[in-house]
Amino acid sequence: MAVTNDGRLRLSLIDYDGQKRQFSFDAAVLNAANIAAQTITHDNLIAAIMDVTLGTKDFEEMVADREAIRPAVKPAAAAAQVNVEWVVTYVDDVTTTVYNVRVPTADITDTTLFATNSNLWDPADAKWVTFIAAFEAHVLSPAGNSVTLQQVAFLQ
Repeated sequence: MAVTNDGRLRLSLIDYDGQKRQFSFDAAVLNAANIAAQTITHDNLIAAIMDVTLGTKDFEEMVADREAIRPAVKPAAAAAQVNVEWVVTYVDDVTTTVYNVRVPTADITDTTLFATNSNLWDPADAKWVTFIAAFEAHVLSPAGNSVTLQQVAFLQ
């Protein structure tokens, strides 16, 4: 029997040119017992994503909670482009299956986010430390298991 996880976090970011890109993560299914705690971990992850990207939020969505920003607000930074992405690699803590998700409008202007002479993240940077904690607290694998963040790389 396959495990089905219906919990989901979706986020859409807008780049400087007004282009939008959506991406999503599996998350816990919301119910009356966990919605307050899951809303906190959801908000922490959204804040951590916004801290390492340049785009502006178009909308964010989780089961029983959708926040749409209308009219769409373009970011001030011309470097905010949906085709400039962080590739977030994470592993299922039980099955050890590796997954990737792309987060658009990566903030490549903040050079402290990168390891020296690399397109890879510097996991010791304070913004990434926050991102790791928020990601691992909120995201589940498609199998419904907890995950561990392995790396983040810049992709253009």
